[in-house]
Amino acid sequence: MQEDNVRTIAIVEDSFLTRAGIEQAIDRDPALRVVASVAAAAELSQLDIRPDLVIWDQAGSQAGDPFQVIVKLAERGKVLVIARLDDSPDLLEVLRAGACGLVTQQTGDAEFLAAVRAVADGALYLAAGFAGHLAGELRKRRVGESGLLSRREIETLRLIADGCTHRQVARRLGLTEMTINTYVKRIRAKLNAGNKAELTRKAIDLGYASSSGHAASAGRPALAAVEPIRRSA
Repeated sequence: MQEDNVRTIAIVEDSFLTRAGIEQAIDRDPALRVVASVAAAAELSQLDIRPDLVIWDQAGSQAGDPFQVIVKLAERGKVLVIARLDDSPDLLEVLRAGACGLVTQQTGDAEFLAAVRAVADGALYLAAGFAGHLAGELRKRRVGESGLLSRREIETLRLIADGCTHRQVARRLGLTEMTINTYVKRIRAKLNAGNKAELTRKAIDLGYASSSGHAASAGRPALAAVEPIRRSA
């Protein structure tokens, strides 16, 4: 087969045995070639390569914020994410971060290779099951609302409304302060809020915080659940 027709693949996977299994599956297709197989995104960034596709196993990763990992991987090439269907991340945010495809750990060999080829060639691919999840997320978006918030943005907004500083929010969520600053900029743009007081009012209006319970206690507020507060009739 002509080298020009071969798609190059990089694998990012914590487990050596799982990496080996992914490599074995890819080796069955002569149109695909693995050029890197590493345990972490940081290792890939040290290599002087630009693969057509990066496969990242989010389901088995301990790397922290998946969206930040995807952003970094997308700087190297198109990203195919392996995720758990029963605990999938915010799909719209995953796509915004730079992922071009999602499969699950239960995806069969034939579908997996089809996903790899499709994403490497520039297509968007969602394994069976994820399409329904994505449709559900889209249905939850309120008509006319200027960009609803992602799960992480909701958590950030709640903690800010609870009186936390950006540094405290970062510590509570296990993220960097720079990441929280980015989230807050997005939240302000989406909600058209200029300062912390306006953010707090928006959080209350959207049901993400209560008017009586947003003051932080001793600077250590409890992390609220992600689902909006249900207002009593």
